Amino acid sequence: MVNLIWKKKVDISVNLETLKKKYSNFFESFIVDSYLEDFDIPVNSFSKEWKNKLFWGENKEVISYLLNNFEDKIDLIYIDPPFFSGINYEIEVTKDDKIFDSIAYYDHWEKDLDSYLQMIYESIVLFKKLLSKTGLVFIHLDWHASHYIRLILDEVFGDTNFVNDIVWYYYNKYSSGKKNLPRAHDNILVYSKSNKYTLNEIRLPRKKPRKQLMRVNVNGVLKNLKDKDGHVKYRVVNDKKLDDVWRIPCLQPASKEWTGFPTQKHHELLERIIRLGSKEGDLIADFFCGSGTSLLMAEKLKRKWIGCDISEYSIYLTRNRILNYQSESQTYYPLEILTHLNTEKREIIATGFFEKQISIKRKK
Repeated sequence: MVNLIWKKKVDISVNLETLKKKYSNFFESFIVDSYLEDFDIPVNSFSKEWKNKLFWGENKEVISYLLNNFEDKIDLIYIDPPFFSGINYEIEVTKDDKIFDSIAYYDHWEKDLDSYLQMIYESIVLFKKLLSKTGLVFIHLDWHASHYIRLILDEVFGDTNFVNDIVWYYYNKYSSGKKNLPRAHDNILVYSKSNKYTLNEIRLPRKKPRKQLMRVNVNGVLKNLKDKDGHVKYRVVNDKKLDDVWRIPCLQPASKEWTGFPTQKHHELLERIIRLGSKEGDLIADFFCGSGTSLLMAEKLKRKWIGCDISEYSIYLTRNRILNYQSESQTYYPLEILTHLNTEKREIIATGFFEKQISIKRKK
C-alpha cells in the first residue's frame, strides 16, 4: 500500500474524541419548519420522530458535532466539493430591490494543493466514521484533482473497498477551448465501508427493442445459452443494465429547476445516485450541499437527510426548494436549520434574510 505524504499532513483521526467533545453543543436550531400538526395527512413513520437537518456552517465542525450521535448511521454520503479549479464562484444577488455581487463559494487556493488535499482528506476520514456498514460514499470531482483524491480514498477506505469510478458525460456543455479536447465529463468516485453495501440494480430503457444473445453462468464464466439442437438462443430486450458511464445533460438556465447557484448539478444525476445506493427510509447526507439538489431528491425519494453548507445563500435556496416541493406535493416532513449562533450569523438572521424574496444569478 502506498503511503501518501503532503506538506503539513495531519491525521485528524487521532483527535476525534477531542473534536466530538469540542463541538458536542456547538449547533442549535434557529428555524424549525413543521407542518405535521397542521395537516391531517399520512406521513412516513420516520417523519414522526425525525427532523431533516440543514446545517449552516463549516463541514468539519458539523461532522464533528454529528459524530456524537450519528457514527456508523449514515447510509449514503454524497459530496460535490470544491474541485481545486482556482475559481471563486460569483453571483449577482437581488434583495430588497437592490442588486449586489457576492461569492457563492470559494475554490481559489493560490495553487496550494497541499491545503486542498488536507481539507478533502479530513472530510474523508470523518465520512468513514459516519458511514454505516452498508453505506456508500460518492465523491464528485473533475479532472483537476480526482486522481489525487482516489489515492486518498484508497488510503482511508482501503483499495479493496473501491466500488466504481462513475463517468458523468454531459454532452450539452459548450467549450471554447482550442488547445485541448472539450472536457465533457466529471468523475464520481464510489467507496464502501464493508462488502455488505447497498447497490440497487437500475435498468435504463432503450430507444428501441434489441435482439440479444442469451447467456448462462457456467462455473463463473458467462457462455452463450443454446437449445437442445445446439443453436444459440436470443431474446428481445427493451432496457439495459446501468453501467458506469452516465449520459445526463448539464442543467441549463431554461430548466424550471435552475436556481442560479453556480455548478448546480442536474436533478436526474442525484436521483440516480440516491436510487442506486440507498433504500426508502435510509439516511442521506451531503456536506457541500450547494443549491440543495441532493437533499431535494432525497426528500422526493422518501429518504431522511442531513445537509450542510457554509454559505447563507445555499441554506436559503435549499430551504426554499424543500418548502416549495412540500407545498406543491402536499407531503410534509419536519425540517430544522441549525447553526452556531455567533455575532455575524445573528446579524444576518436579524435582517430577516431567510424570509425575504431573494433572486440569485450566476455571474458570467
